[in-house]
Amino acid sequence: MSLGKRIREYRIKRGLTQMQLAAKLQMTEANISSYERDKSAPPSDKLSQLAEILNVTSDYLLSGISQPAPPKSLQDIGHELTEEQILTLAAHRIGHEGPLSGQELDQIKLALRIALAKK
Repeated sequence: MSLGKRIREYRIKRGLTQMQLAAKLQMTEANISSYERDKSAPPSDKLSQLAEILNVTSDYLLSGISQPAPPKSLQDIGHELTEEQILTLAAHRIGHEGPLSGQELDQIKLALRIALAKK
């Protein structure tokens, strides 16, 4: 798997759009798109920021050989993500395509509240 594919994979796993990732890196969405399509590679300073945001090591992004950084606890993730990002991530995790119904959103919110309350 290429650098671009690893960036895309972990961006999606973290529930981020290209625009959101670009904003965190103070870059343009076109930069992120270019990285994900392997048209260019991020400079070293952005690579380390990217790895931190995606919660993987720079070595893993570059080579795919190292193990990803250990996942953060659900409590940590809950405090770092917006409600929209949490819902997007939850929808991706269950393989849902398209907009979520109001009932589905309520079920996801309830499950997350329960999970985050169990510390």
